[in-house]
Amino acid sequence: MNNIFIVIIAYSALVVAVSLATRKHKTVDEYLMGGRNASPAYVGSALFTLVGGGELITLTALAYTYGWAGLSLFLGYALGFAFLAIYAGRIRANDTGARALSLPDYAHQNFGPIAGHLVFLVSFAAFFSMLIIQFVAGGQILQQLLKIDYALCVLIVASVAAVYLVIGGFKTVLATDMIQGISRLLLMPLIIVAVAAGVKGGLHPFSAETLPIMVWVSLTITGFFAAASSADVWQRIYAARSDRAASGGLIIGAASMLMFGALLALLGILTKEGGITLSPDSAFVDAISSGLPAWAAYLTVILVLSTIMGTADTEIFLLAGILGRELLRIRGVRDVEAMAHRQSISKSRVLVIVIAGSAVVLSLIFRELVAIYTWLLSAILVISPMVLGSLFIKPKQWQVQWSMVLNLALFTILAVLGLLSPENAYLIVIPGFLLFGTLVLRSRKT
Repeated sequence: MNNIFIVIIAYSALVVAVSLATRKHKTVDEYLMGGRNASPAYVGSALFTLVGGGELITLTALAYTYGWAGLSLFLGYALGFAFLAIYAGRIRANDTGARALSLPDYAHQNFGPIAGHLVFLVSFAAFFSMLIIQFVAGGQILQQLLKIDYALCVLIVASVAAVYLVIGGFKTVLATDMIQGISRLLLMPLIIVAVAAGVKGGLHPFSAETLPIMVWVSLTITGFFAAASSADVWQRIYAARSDRAASGGLIIGAASMLMFGALLALLGILTKEGGITLSPDSAFVDAISSGLPAWAAYLTVILVLSTIMGTADTEIFLLAGILGRELLRIRGVRDVEAMAHRQSISKSRVLVIVIAGSAVVLSLIFRELVAIYTWLLSAILVISPMVLGSLFIKPKQWQVQWSMVLNLALFTILAVLGLLSPENAYLIVIPGFLLFGTLVLRSRKT
């Protein structure tokens, strides 16, 4: 265990060193958006590292049960990225002040304050849930590897992420995402080899449960809408140095995500074939803690840290940025360019610490990853019709508001009845898209 702690300390020292090397920022926009000069490689790695602890556990569990069909959710994510790659130029062109941070700014600029506030509330709640997922997953996985208290594991992950974010800002996020993305793709095959070598008695014939075609399709649709309407994805589009860089990065992110998803699916299949565990929900944790050789255990720690922190730092920074903007709007500042000057680096750093600390507290209370992950995906879908529909037509403010209200009502009904799940979350977008479809038909007739 002492050697594993040394690995954690070394990895933490590396990311802090990167933050010190990238800490030079003269303006708050450089601190929050890295100067908006990200190359396709940086954009792509930043998108790929949105795969976090929740996905490690969820996709492995899906593959354990359904085999390669478990990739359907990741396929939807990749298709969502590909869709945005086509329309990245249109998204960036709508940024009239050239200072938007993410999706709430887009809504405020194009659809007015009511829609903007609703998009902010949904996005903040969804991605704060995502942050909690990272801390819960990191705590649970490191607890198994280190055999120490769960709360201490959560504090380790959160403290390291908060420290290098406070120092380095968004440039650090991009730089560490590149390192973390490459390490994931290199380490995962080695870990799979180590797990396979430890299976006693050879592998057994694998028989996956049949994933109903409608469930397969619905998971893909859910993944598509969630990816295409995610505030963290839009933040990377705005951070790119050009339309071409944004589109190229989205394609790189889609390909990397599918590749890593396939490796996770293979691990889930291997875990069931080898009889490592009888529980799909614990497939990932049981696989990486099933008597791996020392070298594989060290690589696993690096994989877990890079995965958890690669997503946690994104969510912390996104939440700090959009919360800072919304607080300024409450104080009466409406112009995006004015906000870019009014937001200070010191206040943004305080928000980073506050958000990270709040998520730590809640991660010690709520530990149901599947329930939180379902809520996250479903909440994002509430704003999907408005986001995607507005790329093709220019709706009026009241139409956007009604679209979100209808979707939010269905989301609430499903949640109250206990029917909300990734398999039926796509139903949430139906009312909003029916409204948008009606508007398109009426506009063509007139």
